[in-house]
Amino acid sequence: MILHGILPRVLPQMADVTVYRWEFNFRASVVVGVVGAGGIGFELIAALRTLQYDEVAAILLVIPATVTVVDALGGALRKRFQ
Repeated sequence: MILHGILPRVLPQMADVTVYRWEFNFRASVVVGVVGAGGIGFELIAALRTLQYDEVAAILLVIPATVTVVDALGGALRKRFQ
């Protein structure tokens, strides 16, 4: 009953919430790292403190590109489950 009756109705909503939280956690890890608690932004701050501007530039290019890929993947997953 659960497999054929309930799961097909709630799977799209579960997938949507899961993808949303994944996207949110990815973005939050950048912010959390910038304030010094680890995460993706930690590497950015570490490179800034050691004056490695080529690494800072690379990180600043990779973060938006990765966020764009994560958003596109999340959008594709949402379409698939709706």
